[in-house]
Amino acid sequence: MAGQILGDRYEVQQQLGKKSGRWTLLAQDLTDGSPVILKLIFIDDELKPDDLRLFKREIEILKVISHPSTPRYLGYFEIELPMDGKALALVQSYVEGKSIDSFLKEGRTFSEREVKHIAKELLKIVDYLHMQEPPIIHRDIKPSNVLLASQPDRDAVRVCLVDFGSVKSLTNPEATSLTLVGTQGYMSPEQMGGRTVQASDLYSLGVTLITALTGLEPTDLPMRGMRFDFGEIATVSDPFAQWLKQMIQPGLDRRFTDAQEALTQLRSIL
Repeated sequence: MAGQILGDRYEVQQQLGKKSGRWTLLAQDLTDGSPVILKLIFIDDELKPDDLRLFKREIEILKVISHPSTPRYLGYFEIELPMDGKALALVQSYVEGKSIDSFLKEGRTFSEREVKHIAKELLKIVDYLHMQEPPIIHRDIKPSNVLLASQPDRDAVRVCLVDFGSVKSLTNPEATSLTLVGTQGYMSPEQMGGRTVQASDLYSLGVTLITALTGLEPTDLPMRGMRFDFGEIATVSDPFAQWLKQMIQPGLDRRFTDAQEALTQLRSIL
């Protein structure tokens, strides 16, 4: 597929991801030479209504958000396929960086100082999303969706949040969904039950940070009751350990209620 021109202007460079009925491609915009991401969904008999609904929702959400650390909406087009088929293509900006997941697969874990920086930057992004009207819930924060990139002439690492394919616009916090959206291990108990609130993203973010510290997937982390027990695995200060524990509390009444509260508490221990 490399070298193929889609939409009369996007030259495919490589395939980044593929799952049933959906492709993610890195391409070059031939009008200005810039890299872009193409997300394709194939309209066929195997397409599930929920997949199409989430794809269209991702388009609508990217149209309305504008944050330097998230992808930008660039366009949308349809592709005619052989045998009367077609595919829909979302064009979004290329976000430079390497995922936390890629680092972990190379055997690299992150220090408390690094994880605090990642936490602070991610909470700023999540707070921006949650402050939209209605609030936007990402629903799939995990190591593969967090990109890190060095910034020229700065010591800090740029942190970006990508892949809005599971996003939800929160119009009714009490509503439940029969469709389970998210990634096993990173989803909060209420999200597993079909209910999503702002604090659901905080839980996923907290588990992502623990994975970055320990190098262990949630399925490999020890449990104490319904909560991950990372105390003997990750060497972190007690204030930060307590902060992480509050991020991943199974009960909503014991978790931080929103990103702003979590960020305020984090800044007090930086």
